[in-house]
Amino acid sequence: MNVERPRDVVEWFESVPHLLSQQEWEVCERVGQSSLSHCRCPWGGHLLRLALSGIQVQDADTKSLLLRPETRAKHEPQLPLGGRMELIEQLAPGDALVRQPASWGLLQLCSLVFGNAGAVDIGMPELAAPIISRQRLYRAWPTKEDTTLMFSRDEADPADALLICRPQGAEHVGLFGIFTVSADKFDQWMSTHHALLLECAMLTATRFLNRPGIAELRTLNANMYTVLSVHSCKRGPPLLPLKPGSTQRACVTIKKDAGSQLDAWVRMGTEDRFRLANFVNQFAENLGLNLKAYSTLDGQRLVHYQCAVRREEWERVGEQFQEAFLVQKRAYRRANGGSSAPCLAADGEPRFVPDERREELCNQIRYQQNKPAQHKTVVRRTFIEVTSDDDSTEEEVVLVRERSSRRAKTSPSRRPTSSDSDEYL
Repeated sequence: MNVERPRDVVEWFESVPHLLSQQEWEVCERVGQSSLSHCRCPWGGHLLRLALSGIQVQDADTKSLLLRPETRAKHEPQLPLGGRMELIEQLAPGDALVRQPASWGLLQLCSLVFGNAGAVDIGMPELAAPIISRQRLYRAWPTKEDTTLMFSRDEADPADALLICRPQGAEHVGLFGIFTVSADKFDQWMSTHHALLLECAMLTATRFLNRPGIAELRTLNANMYTVLSVHSCKRGPPLLPLKPGSTQRACVTIKKDAGSQLDAWVRMGTEDRFRLANFVNQFAENLGLNLKAYSTLDGQRLVHYQCAVRREEWERVGEQFQEAFLVQKRAYRRANGGSSAPCLAADGEPRFVPDERREELCNQIRYQQNKPAQHKTVVRRTFIEVTSDDDSTEEEVVLVRERSSRRAKTSPSRRPTSSDSDEYL
C-alpha cells in the first residue's frame, strides 16, 4: 500500500527510515566511497540516491554550505545555461516558492538540485520549460551538523527530492541526493551508464559548492535575517497602536501630538499563547509599515518571544518601529501600573523550541546508521547457512556441521522425514 507524499523533511524520514543507511538500497555503481543506488518509493515509483563522499570545499564553514532559496533568487547571478532563479513567494526564512530554468532529460531533478551547473557534461539539452518548485532549507537536520534542502513540485507531479550536506572534516563534505522518479522514468534511467553518471555528479557537486561568487553568497545568506526578542512582559503582552479609522475602543490613551495615531492603544486579541511574530506583524500593519515577521528560521520553530525578520526590511523601518514601541512602553505602564514595560531587542541569538518528534526520529536515524550488520542463519538438516545483510560485502559464509553417526539413540524416531522441516533461528 502506498503512503502519502511527505509534506516535510520529517515525514521523509518517517516514510523511509533507511534513507541514509545501507539497508534496503540496491547499489548500482561505486566509485571510491561514492555510490549510486535505488529502492522502492513508498508513495509510488522509485527512489534514486547519489551518495557523494569526500567533496573538497575551500574557505567555508562546512556546516553552512547550502543556501536558502531566497538568497539564491535575490543575489545569485545568471546560471551557466542562461536565466536565473526567480522568487515567486516567500513563505518563511528558508522556505520559498521559486521558478528556475531546468533541462529536459533523465536527471531533470539533478539539474534542479545542482542549480543547472555542469548539465552540459551529462548530455542534457540546453533548456526546457522553467520548473516551479517549493524549496525548504532545514538546518541541523537530520543531525546537528547536517543541512537538508527539500524540493517539492505540485500535487500532480510526485517529483520530489532531498539534498543533504554532511561535514566530513574541516574541508570536505558528503552530499546525498535523493530523488523520486516514476516507474517509466526508472526503466529509462536503468539503461544509462551508471559509472559515468556518478563521476559527472561528483564533478557537478564539487563545482556547485566552489563556484565563483559563492563566498559572497554565503555571507549574504548568513546575514539575511535578524532575530527580534521581547522581554520584561511581567504584566501581560505589549500593546498595539490603534489602527487609523478603527472603531475599536482604546484600553488606554496618552498625550501625543495632535493627529498622532500613537495616543490610543489596545490589547492584542486573545490567543492560546503570545507569539512575537504575530505581534510584530500586527504592530507593523497598524503603523502602515512594510515588515514581515516569521516564527520559524530554516525549518526550526523559534521560541514564542522571538521572531525573524528580513534584515533589509528592519534596517529600513526598524527605527520607526522602535520609536513607536518606546511610546508603547508609556502606554503599557499607564494601563497596567508598575514601572516595568516590555523591551524589544534586535540581533538576538535564535533559540528554538524543542521538538520531541524530531529528536525521536534523529535517535532512530542514528540507530539505523550505527546498527551492526545483521546475519540470517538458516538451518537445513546438516547445514547452517549464514548470509550477511551488509551491502559492503558479498561474501557468504557456509558452515557445515555433520551429524555424528556415533550419537546414541535413546528412543526410536516415529516422525516421518520431511523436506519442509527447516528451522529459522
